[in-house]
This record gives sequence, structure tokens and C-alpha cells, in this order.
Amino acid sequence: MRLVPWALSSPFVLVGVIALVQRLLDGPPALETLLAALLAGVLTSVFLLYLALGAADRVDEDGVRQRGELEEARRQALHDPLTDLGNRQLFTDRLQHALARRGQRGCAVLYLDLDNFKGINDTHGHGGGDAVLLEVAHRLRATVRPEDTVARFGGDEFAVLCEDLSDELNASRIAERVVAAIADRPVQLGAGRTVDVTPSVGIALARDEGDASKLLRRADAALYRAKEGGKARSELFDERMQAQAVDVSQTEVDLALAVEQGQLRLHYQPIVDLRDGHVQGVEALLRWQHPRRGLLVPEQFVPVAERSGLILDIGAWVIQEAWRTLETWYAEADEAGEDCRLTISVNLSPRQLAGDALLDVVAGAQPSGPAGDALLVEVTEELLVADAAAGFSTLHALRTMGVRVGIDDFGRGVSSLAHLQTMPIDHVKVDRHFVAGLGRHRQDEAVVAGIVGMAKSMGVGVVAEGVESPEQLRTLRRLGCDSAQGYLLGYPSPVVDVERALHPGPDGVLHGVLDLDAPDVAPAGTGPAPVRA
Repeated sequence: MRLVPWALSSPFVLVGVIALVQRLLDGPPALETLLAALLAGVLTSVFLLYLALGAADRVDEDGVRQRGELEEARRQALHDPLTDLGNRQLFTDRLQHALARRGQRGCAVLYLDLDNFKGINDTHGHGGGDAVLLEVAHRLRATVRPEDTVARFGGDEFAVLCEDLSDELNASRIAERVVAAIADRPVQLGAGRTVDVTPSVGIALARDEGDASKLLRRADAALYRAKEGGKARSELFDERMQAQAVDVSQTEVDLALAVEQGQLRLHYQPIVDLRDGHVQGVEALLRWQHPRRGLLVPEQFVPVAERSGLILDIGAWVIQEAWRTLETWYAEADEAGEDCRLTISVNLSPRQLAGDALLDVVAGAQPSGPAGDALLVEVTEELLVADAAAGFSTLHALRTMGVRVGIDDFGRGVSSLAHLQTMPIDHVKVDRHFVAGLGRHRQDEAVVAGIVGMAKSMGVGVVAEGVESPEQLRTLRRLGCDSAQGYLLGYPSPVVDVERALHPGPDGVLHGVLDLDAPDVAPAGTGPAPVRA
């Protein structure tokens, strides 16, 4: 009705009124003329009013539609399209408001993800993974209190905001209910298929904390600790974790600078051929020359690099540096008229193997000539089996490019002969646990003998790592193991004596460690198998 005044004051009505006044000034009109003029004015006003009302309705409909579209757009911006839970933005906003109004009582954040969710996707496809996520969202809504906020952050990560809590015990009880609700019964995938799902949960309780992002980081740190503790469990953030979180955060900042400022180093440990004692290659071991903390080994920073994603830049640097070193060695040998066949082995991280950039990094750094065929990459047996499809494809591509492939820590029992037959590999590296037991435990010797026999029957080389005693070395040579590395044969060093490696002398590197003429080497018929090209 807001357009009725416009209709009554339209030009048509005004013209009619002016005409009527002029007619009255000219003299009294006849009654018929007056009635006709009034009727025309009324009809015109009614017609204009009808048009105005129709236009008003259309404007109102357009306004309602636009408001609906705007509200839907706002909802989509704040909700997960798969589960219809709130997303990270909505959760963070509610958390910030909860922290501002919590008063004397606290609130808690539960941060959780699903254990081995990638394996579910790989086995049952993304449709099966989506079914699991929908069911987990349903169970979370049913488990927590009506006033709690449940959100999906993406992937298999969820968060729960619990307000008005008196103490950490209440938060822990809610977390236990969440773990039980998700893990107690399998998720139905249809067609008779089911899958067991377990979550790990990190809990952060806000007392004096007013920063939503900091509270989320604390919950994430507690989640990481829960996974380290065995998964399918919850862990409450405490002051000890706070100190560790600060240390991890600082390490991450320093590590980013380390890549930029050239603080990373490679140390090389020799790999010795057990037939004649010559050095056939080296393993490149990563080190970090920290400006304040000194020389750091991988255990002190690689887990941080994996979680932060910096491992991709670090892994690329390792490959580039290894090939640069190989190119230098081969060029020096060529100038001296020597035949250099040294290799460098580098380790691949899970993120590198799963990512798309690895092949580009290799192609961009690979030198021409013989050095281009002297790089070996190693992945753990557990990693390769866990992501067989993607891992096999990447490793096949690397071997096509001239890069040789090895399986590290072999023998832990997660692989089988069938897996070994299909793996695109050139050698296996016997896990140091079994090497350590040689000469002391018959079971370990039997395992190593089985690995050596299995590998040789398939034309795959065998390297033993962690050799620290002459007795271990003698046993390995007796079993027909091809190569070995360990402190007994050489410590990691930033410099390799290429001349000595190329010309080790008649007794090789084993001179003074083991008598090469001793009759404990396997017969010629069971000697080392050639490494496949």
C-alpha cells in the first residue's frame, strides 16, 4: 500500500483535476458532464491504483527472493556442504563470543579427527568416506549437549565447542562420550559393507584465555599427543604441552628460515659392498645447523616439518643437493680419468610420496650423464603398503626417469611376498632391529636369512643397516647379504673422500674390521644378485 499515495498524485489525476477546475471557472457544467468527468477520474484512479499494487507486489516478491538468496549465501559461507555442520569460520566466531561472555565458568574446545581415514577412502572410495563423515557428524550431534556447537573443519577434522563447564573433568567426560559414540559400532556403508571408525580427540579448556586461535592451537597440540599415545583416545592440554607447543611453534619459524638461509646440511654414511669391501655409495642423512642450538638430527625437527608442510621444501632441497654432489663427484672422477659409480640414497617423506611435485623436483634437478642415474630414493615399507596405489605409480615413474628405489626398514611384518613381487624396487634395506640381534638371537638370524633369500630369488639387492659389531658383519656375509652400513663401517660425515672411496686398497674399507679372506662368505651360487636397472 505504500504506492497508493503515488497513484493518487500521478500526472493523470492532476490533469483531470485541473481540467475540472477550468470547466467550473467557465461556467456551471451540466450535470451529465460533471458526472462523466468524475466517473473518468475515478476509473483512472482505480486503474492506476491497480497498476501500483501489482508493481508493489512484484517489488516485494523480488525483495523476498533476494533476501532469501542472501540468507542462503550466508548460510553456505558458514556451513559445511556435506554434513551441514558449521564450518571453521562459524565455529571460530562462536568460540570468540563464548570466550567473551564465559564469566566465572569455562568453555572447552574438543578437536578431533578420524584415525586412518585415508585408508578408508583408499579402500572404499570417496563415496564410502563421505558416508563415514555423515555418520560421524550425526553421532556427534546426538552425543553432545544441545547448546554445544559442532563443526567440520574439512577433511576428517571436527570440532566441538562446549560452554558453561565447571572444570576439566566435565570436558574430559564429554570427550570420552564422543570417542565411545564413534568407536562403539561400525559405520554402515551399504551393500553389506561396514567399517570400524575411531577418533582421536584433543581437549583445550579456556580459563583466562581470550584468544580463539590460540585455544584451537592448544586443542590441536593435545590431538597430536592423543595420536602419539595410541589413537582412539582423548588427551587434555596441560602446561607441559604448552611448553612443547611454544617450542614447536618456534622450531617451525626457525625451520622456515633454515630453508631460506641455507642452514640445512647433508652428512653421508658409507654403504659397503660385503664381497670386496669397496664403498658402493652413501646414504644422505639430513642435519640442521641451527644458529643457537647447534647441529640437530632429523628426530629433532622432521616431525615439525611434516606437520607444517615444510618437509616438501626440505625434501626438494635434499634431492637437489644430492644430485649437485653427485654431479661434482662424477665430474672430478671424469677429469682424473676415473670410473665413478658411487650412488647417493635419500629418504622420501609421506608428504613427498603423496604429493604432485616430487616428479617435477626430480626432473628439474636431474643432471645429464652418468650422475643422472646415480640417485636412489628410499621409502619405508609401512608407508608404501599404506598408500600402495599412489606410491607404486610415483615410484614406477621415478624408475622410468633413471632413479633407483629402495625399501627402508624392511622386515617389520607389514608387507608380504606378494607385495614385494609387485613393488617397483631395486633393493630392500633390512631393519636395524633384526641386524642388532644377529649373533644373539636365532630368530633374528632366521628373519634376515629369509629376507636375503626372498630378495635374491627376485633379483632384488639387500642392504643391512645398523651394523655395529664384527659378529653382525660376519653373520651378514655368511648369509649372503650384498651390502651394509653402520657405525662399524663408517660414521656419517659432511665430507666424502671420493679418491679413497674409488680406490679403497686391496682390503677395502673392511680392512682391520673383518678378514676378507675368511671362509664365512656365502658360496658363489648364492652370491649377491645384481641390482636391477
